[in-house]
Formats: sequence, C-alpha cells, structure tokens
Amino acid sequence: MINKRVFSETKNKLIRINILVVSGFLIIFSLFTYFYFQSITYNSIDTKLRDEYKYISIQINRSSYLNPIVLSDPRDLVYIYDNDRLIYYTKTNYFDNIVPDYTNEKANSCFTYKNDNYTFRELCIATKNIKIRIIRNIDSEQSLLKQLLFVIGIGIVFSIIITYFIALYLTKKALSPVENAWYTQVKFIQDASHELRTPITIVSSKLQSLLTVPNNTINDELETIADAMNETRRLKKMINDLLLLSKQDAITTLEIEKIDIVELVKEIYRDYEDISIIQNKKLKYENNLKDRFITSDRNKLRQLLLIFIDNAFKYTNVEDEIKITLNEKDNKVICTISDTGIGIKESDLNHIFDRFFRSDNVRNKDIDGSGIGLSIAKMISINLNCKIKTHSLENEGSKFEIIIPRQNS
Repeated sequence: MINKRVFSETKNKLIRINILVVSGFLIIFSLFTYFYFQSITYNSIDTKLRDEYKYISIQINRSSYLNPIVLSDPRDLVYIYDNDRLIYYTKTNYFDNIVPDYTNEKANSCFTYKNDNYTFRELCIATKNIKIRIIRNIDSEQSLLKQLLFVIGIGIVFSIIITYFIALYLTKKALSPVENAWYTQVKFIQDASHELRTPITIVSSKLQSLLTVPNNTINDELETIADAMNETRRLKKMINDLLLLSKQDAITTLEIEKIDIVELVKEIYRDYEDISIIQNKKLKYENNLKDRFITSDRNKLRQLLLIFIDNAFKYTNVEDEIKITLNEKDNKVICTISDTGIGIKESDLNHIFDRFFRSDNVRNKDIDGSGIGLSIAKMISINLNCKIKTHSLENEGSKFEIIIPRQNS
C-alpha cells in the first residue's frame, strides 16, 4: 500500500518552500518600500532646510536686535558662527537645552541625530568665516516612518498566513494527480496480479493432476489438457493486451494519412458478417456521411472500432442486434456502435474504462475477457483526439459514440 508519509512530507516541503519564497519576496519588497519612503522623507526635509538656508542668507547681513532673522518654518533652530564664535541663535519654547551636535558635524551636508529623546535633522554650511547650522525636529516624520514599518510588518505577517493557506490548497491540488497516478499504479499491479494468478493457478493444478495419473494416456486426460491450454491462451492474450496498453500509454507518434472511413467501416463490417451468421446475431450498417474522408492513423482507428464491435458481439445473446452507424456533425464523424445485449449497470458506467474492471453480471455469466479492452480503447481515443460517449441500460443494450475529428494533426 502507498506510504502516505511520502505525500505528507512532500506536501510540507512544498508549503515551506512556497512560504520561504513569498516571505523572502515580501521582506525584500517591504525593505525597498520602507527605505524608499525614508529617502523621500529625508530628501524633502533636506530640500526645505536648504531653502531655509537661502532665506537666512539674504537676511544675515542686516540682522540686528531690532531686525532679527525671520525663519520660514517656526520649527527650525538656527545657529550662526563667526570664526567659531556664536553670534546668533534662535530661541524656542518647544525644546530646552537643544544645541547643535558637534560630535557628528558634517560640513555642507545634512545628518540626523537624537538629543534629549528628540530626533533632529541638521544642515551645516560653512562659507568663509561664517558657519550656519539649521536644525529641524523630525519626530513627526520619524513617527510616520515607524507607523509605515509597523503596517509593513503586520502586512508581512498576514501575507504569510494567507500564503500558507494558498500554498496548502495549491500543493494539495498539484499533488492530487501524482497521488491518483500512484494509487492507480498500485491498483493496476494488484489487479494484474489477481488476473494473472487465476489462469496460472488453473494451469498449475491441471499439471499437478496429470502427475497423479502417470499411467494415463493423452486421450484419457484430453479434457484436462484442453482446460490447461485454454487458460494458457487466456494468459497469453492478457499479456499481449498489457503490452499493447503500455505501448498506447507511451505512444509519441502517429502515422497520419487520408482515410476513407466509409471503406474502413465496410471492411470491418464484412469481416464480422460471417461471425454474426455463425452466432445467429443481426449485424446492420448505416452510412449518413456526405464527406467520407478524414485524416488520422488508420491502424489505430481500426483497432479502436474493433474493440467496441468485438465487445458488442461478446456481450450480446442469440438473435440480438448489433448496428454500426456513421453520422457527421460540426465537422466531426460520429461512429455509433449499438447493441441490444446485456447492457451495463448505471453504477458501473463510470468504471468501464478502468483497467481490469469487469462488472459482476459479466463475471457471473463467465464471459471470456480480461477487462483491458476498453482501457486500450480509451488510450487510443486520447492519442487520436477522439471522444467516447457511453449510453447503456442493463438488460436493454449499450451504445458507444466515437466522435472522430476530420483533421488530426
């Protein structure tokens, strides 16, 4: 049985990878966003400080107690030095004991520092003997940047949570076909083993029974030998079907050619005419095509039709009717193979194309078959881009519509 732990570990690994990738992208994008807005904020402040400097430069020569320097922004603090001697500074009621940061002084540039739990942005410009230091409190801007950082952090957390559920859903959906294929493979091996074991067991028992009567002649054990040979032929056919099924699974190329489908169906019809007479069954053929030519793989199309016609003969009784009809619709040829045989249970209709599937009423009637034929038909139809529609009622008959495209490239 399948080790479910493999799927669980794979699913968890894929979820982790998805979360890591998305988280990494979100973090990089968030850092870029934060530093971008921080840069814009600081550049805006620096531009205003430089504008303030230009405004002060105009007033500096005419400054006096009677004519003090006027600032464009009342939040700014200005210190003016002449040969390192403080000749002017602004008084403010907002901050106490705020002085320029001499330790981080950067001439002709802007820099940020903290003083008494406040954050300031300072512009220091020196020209000849005059040095002007303009200081602005940027606590409000810093608060906005912190709020942005908080919002980004919350966004990342929620995004990771949402990513987890999305990754869980997508991973489950992505692994579903793999898991189904694995289950199908396991079921196929189990069914094949079961189907192969039955004829092998019968042949083995028949041979063992021959060993118990070494003095008997072939004529005495003719029935036993015949049974063993029948099972051997059944085993051989089953192996051939399995090989054919594997070839259809792995098919990569088709031999596309122009086909006269009417002639192809007539050829099959003539082959089964004698069989219908021998089995005392009615075989009918009807052609309603105006254009009889299509492009497809002739051999595979013939094989596809033969499977359904062969099944029609296999699952009908004496005096039942089998009919092959050719119609056309929407630039497609519809080949319908119908019969008035034993039909299919409604509950079995969804499983008839499964490998080795055989309904109980078929098994009980001991009708020869391995349950692989319709699986082969399904694979051929996929390779030929055909569609199969099934209609059936138990004890009333079955109808299979094979929808064949006129152009198969």
